This record gives sequence, structure tokens and C-alpha cells, in this order.
Amino acid sequence: MFRSERMSATSIICVKQDVESVLQALSSFGEFHIETATEDASLTEYNENIQKTEESLSNVNGLIKYLCQEKPGLFDMFKVSQPNRTRVTAENWQALSEATNQQISTLKKEFDELYTTLSSVKEKTAQLNLVKEMLTTLDAMKVDLEALEELKLIHVSVATIPHKNIEALKTALADFSVVINFSPLPSKNDFVSVAVPSNQGAEVEKILKLHRAETFVIPKELPHNAAQALNEVNNRLKENIKKEKTFSDALENLSKENKDKLVAWKENTENTLALLNAKKKILQSGRLATLKGFVPQKKFSELNEKVHGMLHEKVLVLENEVPAAADPPTKISHGRFIRPFEELTKLYGLPHYSEVDPTPIMAITYPILFGLMFGDVGHGLVLLIGGLLLGKFVKRNQGIKNVSLIMAACGVGAIAAGLLFGEFFGFQLFAPLWFSPFENVLSFLIFTLIVGVAQILTGIVLEMVNFGLKHEFVNAIFTSVPKIAFYLGGVALIAVYQLNFGAWLNGAILWPLIPFVILVAGKPIFLAATKMSQRPEKDLESVAGETFEHPELDTFSGRLFEGGDLVTRLLSNTMSYSRILALLMAHWALLLVTYTIAGLVGTASILTLIVGGIIIVFGNIFVLALEGLIVFIHTLRLHFYEWFSKFYQGSGTEFTPYKQNHVYTEVVLEEKKV
Repeated sequence: MFRSERMSATSIICVKQDVESVLQALSSFGEFHIETATEDASLTEYNENIQKTEESLSNVNGLIKYLCQEKPGLFDMFKVSQPNRTRVTAENWQALSEATNQQISTLKKEFDELYTTLSSVKEKTAQLNLVKEMLTTLDAMKVDLEALEELKLIHVSVATIPHKNIEALKTALADFSVVINFSPLPSKNDFVSVAVPSNQGAEVEKILKLHRAETFVIPKELPHNAAQALNEVNNRLKENIKKEKTFSDALENLSKENKDKLVAWKENTENTLALLNAKKKILQSGRLATLKGFVPQKKFSELNEKVHGMLHEKVLVLENEVPAAADPPTKISHGRFIRPFEELTKLYGLPHYSEVDPTPIMAITYPILFGLMFGDVGHGLVLLIGGLLLGKFVKRNQGIKNVSLIMAACGVGAIAAGLLFGEFFGFQLFAPLWFSPFENVLSFLIFTLIVGVAQILTGIVLEMVNFGLKHEFVNAIFTSVPKIAFYLGGVALIAVYQLNFGAWLNGAILWPLIPFVILVAGKPIFLAATKMSQRPEKDLESVAGETFEHPELDTFSGRLFEGGDLVTRLLSNTMSYSRILALLMAHWALLLVTYTIAGLVGTASILTLIVGGIIIVFGNIFVLALEGLIVFIHTLRLHFYEWFSKFYQGSGTEFTPYKQNHVYTEVVLEEKKV
């Protein structure tokens, strides 16, 4: 339970012509993680095919994005979808891949032509609308454009300018003999006309450009009479709108005709890509092919039966010992209660194959710490019931489902703490089973620090366990054991003598000091005694089968620096657990504010009672939402930074078994159903 599933290193040997049949068996089995067995440079053909398939996948994803745009509904995650399966026949996977790629390419070409044409028409429509805005304004102002062009002594500029630049333009033109007229347009810009003496025209044009004004000139193909030009523009707009509808309808029809095909093509392309990547990893020599990978130990016999059942005696399945230098993939598997908390563990990183999986422990400690910061029976019941209901009805989003179940577990922790503290929706309706933190603040603060000491100590113990699992017994003895003794000695010293430094110097200081000296000097002395002190810095050397990858950290100075850092980290990490008290007090204070405001409304009439009730209800909802989120984040922080940092690396490689998905397609190859 505390370690990822144990793996068997497995080799499958077959003749080359049976490779796809073996992969078919592995896909059906769904629990075989393929490792790269070759770095052969003669894989150009595979690389080219993979590149083509990736391009097709990119194309089909783009088509789905534009042709299958469906706005997700608020309640979609509660619905169970039943996709239609398309039957596809082909001679082999290569033929299926080529046919699928061709279909995708043909549809993309048709889509691109329609989309490009529609975009061009829309751009033309936008330009015509801008011209229409200007012409409408000019026509309303009875401006004679032909007369303006014939003026000799006066220069007139007609332009559009962003509304925010108008005042700056007025300031810039303040020293000119100018007549300015502004008028708002339907768009974000404003209409502006500027009349100045002809000799100032060039300079005014420069100022207009500096203020992002665009001078308007009637397009050459339009009449230079504003009313006639406006009439022509309106006619062209009507034609463009018809064209837009025609091309939009064509794209919509393209979407309706190919919606089901697209998801099927995407699935075929993804399956082909998985097949090509798997075949690329296979070692092929002469007539034989060798697949290497990992399978969970408990499923090796099932794998053997599955492969031999499909290929009979034409294949050889070998179980090998996992090499010491190997890095098997990690597969974590837990029961219904623990499984949702895998989401939190994976946020930090997947457990390495050779380290303890903290998820089972976190499934217990997370609700406890959350409850201590959010102790209230009423609010806990809301979280529990809400989390269970949401987890039950969510069908299409496993992440949300897991988070809702974590929320329900946190609700249990809040209920338990609420019973201990005697809190129910901020009221003390019953006697606490333990004591009220609000009346014994100092006692609860000490308790929170004890909780911190217990969890941090557990983390250091798990570090020692990890060293043992890796057979790094020197590190376990000279790193973890002194850390545990140092931490316990320091806690005991402060608990017994507080800050009485005189009592410390009478001998009690040796409780943490001796373990600290062993932590700093123990391993360097041991390495020197075993004649490892002269090793090259970059070499990997070992003692009693244990490998040391960072010899620079095993020197006296390196250990001293690490020890000093450990002291500050342990102190800050322990004090960090005082946030349990702070957040519990914040929870209580927010509820107190809610009930105080409701009390100020009074109970003089039915209306004030209703208003007070509304304040109480929405106040509790606000506390649940805001304080609940804050407490959830701080609980996560206590686990990640104060606990995980003591023992957990989270550097595992995820177990990704070879498996083709057939949700939207039913593929038939040479009369064999896949």
C-alpha cells in the first residue's frame, strides 16, 4: 500500500511479421509499459511516418476546433455520453493510416478554401462599414467632397481618430488657425474634420498621423458624391452579407457532414501514432523482434496467457529481474477512499519506484489538519454532503470527482474537530468533547506545534525508510537517525527548559548537540575510514554496495552547511503549524462578524428577521467558500513544504501501458476485429 506496484521486467520475442499481432495482444491486455529497446540509427522510415502522422493529428485537431465548436454546458459533466462507433475496414494499419491521412488532407483543403474566402469577405465587409460610417457623417453634414478637392487657399482633412486621442489633438492644434469639427461614430473612433490655411496643411497632416488619425478618401471605384457613394456602399454591403451567409452555411454543412468522421479520424490517427511509437522502440535483428518493458508482477501470468492465447507458440515471453540500474515506471493503485488523494500527490510529483508513496498517509492527515483549521460540525456536514453528492453525480470529469471526494473527507475532519471544540455553524450548542480553542488559545497553540512535530518527525522517519528501500544504509544511519535524534532532542530541550539558557548550558544542550555533531561528522569520518576520501569528484563509488552520487556533499564542510540549513528549516517548519490556530481563529472571527451584523439589523419585525436570516445564510456561504478555499490551500502547503520536503522526491516515471482506444471506431483488419 505504501509502495507503487512491483514491476516485472519483461521481454517478448517474436518474428517480425507477428509484431503487430503482439502489439494487438498488448493493447487488449492494457497493462504493458513498453521501453525503448534500441537506439538504432536506421529508424528514418519510422521517424518520417511518425512526423506525417503527427501532422495529420495536428490538422484533425484544428478541424475539430473550428468545425465541432460546441460550448460546454454547465451540467455537461453530469451527463454520460454514448458516442457512435464507426466501422472502419482496411488491409493493415499502414493502409488505414494512409487513407485517414488522405481524408484529413482533403477535408482540410476544402475547409481552408472556404475559411480563407469567408475571412476575405468579412474583411471587405468591415472596410465597407468603415466607409459607410464616414459617408453617412459626411452626407448628414452636407459636405461636398468634390468642392473640397478644388479648394486652393484652404486645406481640409477628413479623418477618423480614436476617441481617447481627441483632447491631445486639440492641444496639438491649439496654435494653428484651424476649424475643427468632431462627431461620434458607431465604432470606437470619432469623425474629425480639420480646416487650415493651405500652407499649414502638410504640418497638420503630420500631427493627425501622430495622433493615429486615419485620413478618409473615397475609394476610386466609388462616386465622389457622398450620397451616391453611400448608396453604392449599401448595395455592396448587401451583396457581401449574402456571400458571408453562403460561405458560413457551407462551413456549417461541412461541420454537420464531418462531425462524427472527425472524431473517428482523430482516434485512428492517435492509434496509428501509438503503434508507430511502439514499433520504433522494438529491437529488430534479422527475422526476430524483441519488445522490452514492464508489467505489474501480479499480472505477468495473465500477460503470458494473453499473448500465447493470440499467437500460440509463435512467441516467447520472458520474465527478467529488474536490473539495479533500471528505473521502472511507477503505477500507484489504491482503494476507493485513498484514490482521490492521488490527485494531490501528483501535483507534487509521481512517487519514484524506489520510494514510499505518501498518498495513504496523506488520506488520513489531510482531513485531520483541514478539520483542525475548519472545526465546525455544521460546515463540515455541508462539505461532506455536498462533496458526496457532487462526487456521485459527476460523470465526465474525474478530476472534479476526485476533488469533490477530497472535500467530503475534509468535511469528516471538520465534523470531528467541531465535536471536539463544540462548534456548530459558529455557535457552541453543546459542550466540547475536548475543549474550546477560543477559551484556551495558548493550549491550542501548543497542541498545533505538537501536531507539527509529529508530522515532521514522520517525514524524517520516512526518509530513513526510503534510504533503506534503496539499500543506502550509510545514509540511513548517518543522516536520518541523527536528524531524528537532533529534532527530538531540540523539542525536548525547549519543552522542558523553554528559553532558560542557563539550564541549557548545564548539560541539556547535549541532547540536540551530540546528534548534530554525528550528522555533520559521522558520514565524512566513515567515508575516510573506508578509504573513500581520495576518490575523484565525478566518479561514482560505493561502500557495501551503496552508491554515492554527490561526494561534494559528504565532506565535513558540506555536511556542516547542510546541518545549519536543517536547523533553520526544522524551526521554521515547526512554527509554520501555528497557522492551524490562526486559520481556526479567522474562521471563528468571520462567523462572529456575520452574526454581529445580523444582530445589528434587529428582530423588531418580520422584515428585519428575514434580512437577518439572509445575512446569516449568505455569511455562512461566504465563510464556507472563502475560508474553505484558504484552509484547503494551507493544508496543502503543510503537506508539500513542511512534510514532503523531508523525504519525498516525486521524480517517478508514470506507468503508461500500450493501449489503443476504440471509443469512436471499430477497426477491422484482414477479417480480424481489433
